[in-house]
Amino acid sequence: MTRTISSRCLPTQYHFPILSNMSVNLEITENKLTIPIDEFFTMAARINKKRGFLFVSRMLGKHIPVDPYKPLLASGLLALTYYENESGHSLAYLQEVRDAFLANNREKRKKAYRLLQSRPLNLEEEPIVIGFAETATALGHAVFDCFEKGYYIHTTRENANGISPEFNFKEEHSHAVDQRCYADPLILQQPHPVLLVDDEITTGKTCLNIIKELHAKYPRKQYVVLSLLDWRSEEHIEQYRFLEEELNITIKVHSLLKGTIEFEGQPLEQPIIDFQKSKPDCPEAFLNWHDVSSSFRQLSERNYLSDSGRFGINELDKAKIEESCQNASNHLNREVPAGKTLCLGTGEFMYIPMKIASYLTGEVYYHSTTRSPIQPVDEEGYAIRSGFTFPNPEEREVQHYVYNIPEGEYDRVILFFEKNVSVEDTNALTSLLVERNITTIHIVTCS
Repeated sequence: MTRTISSRCLPTQYHFPILSNMSVNLEITENKLTIPIDEFFTMAARINKKRGFLFVSRMLGKHIPVDPYKPLLASGLLALTYYENESGHSLAYLQEVRDAFLANNREKRKKAYRLLQSRPLNLEEEPIVIGFAETATALGHAVFDCFEKGYYIHTTRENANGISPEFNFKEEHSHAVDQRCYADPLILQQPHPVLLVDDEITTGKTCLNIIKELHAKYPRKQYVVLSLLDWRSEEHIEQYRFLEEELNITIKVHSLLKGTIEFEGQPLEQPIIDFQKSKPDCPEAFLNWHDVSSSFRQLSERNYLSDSGRFGINELDKAKIEESCQNASNHLNREVPAGKTLCLGTGEFMYIPMKIASYLTGEVYYHSTTRSPIQPVDEEGYAIRSGFTFPNPEEREVQHYVYNIPEGEYDRVILFFEKNVSVEDTNALTSLLVERNITTIHIVTCS
């Protein structure tokens, strides 16, 4: 069966000005679903001397607010295209999922997501899916959801006291390079293919690092990299071939968009515009507290959820996680008035807040706080129009950021935390929201 994705002819050469002295040139070599490039990302400057630019995803719900069904469908498109490539079978409903993703219609997206949920993909071998923190924790989890069987774990920058990570690796271009993985060794001992899921690979070095670490302890024959964007040069692709020969393995890479990049300019080492911080005399918000911890399974005595994916889940956990998210959303639908609502996940805690947000009524948007410092510039066409910094309420020695919350844009904000937090812990973040003329704030703790 041959499937044709219908779309207008898309250009292959793009020039993206970022700042006055910084730009990126792109050449697109593969766009499997002919999705317009502006549906994938927009551009911003990183405050990072190792890599001066950032593809700010319009698919993830990380830095830009989105309909929560948008990242869920993007994950589905990645899983479906991987299945087609791996099995050789075309999926007739992939066109419907793609069209719903592109449609400006929440009900159409919701219907397509229900279609994804009703048709789990049966792979020849059960995959071990690993999502990368912090940006791809929800992406990896939602890709895993599309498979009938398998195991999911996401890497983390958090140090879970009393638990030893099964392996560590480096994300060298990041501002926080150390990553941990708390996977079950009994799972990793299985010879199933490992699927590494990330939103973007530029050099692909992070994936090589984790393959080397994993293979040293738990060797296997096949590794797969799934990414929304693949910008590796021929030199970087050759490094993958070298590792395949060195370890006698295969590494397959699948993406929705593939091409090459050329960066012009100098990376920023310091902010050119300061991030906004909360003011000590800021008026108080009307805070509503919601404890939904009874809906979710806890990791005993460590204030983490066992459902998040940080410590591993399998196909038997899916129904319970789905039920838990629906129960939490039912509670919020009863307690939170309808209106334009922003749901904010926190750091690595993205998937569960995103799922809860997808079941809320009214006009709902979703994105997340982050550890990543990105340069805000209030100019038309620039990805990060506003940026705010505050101590992470769950770990106050770690600085967090949140972007693109326009003044007066939302009737209310729902903040989701994995761990229990206090009024004092959240004061800096809630004060920033009040300064954006958001005075009704709902705080949801899941653990």
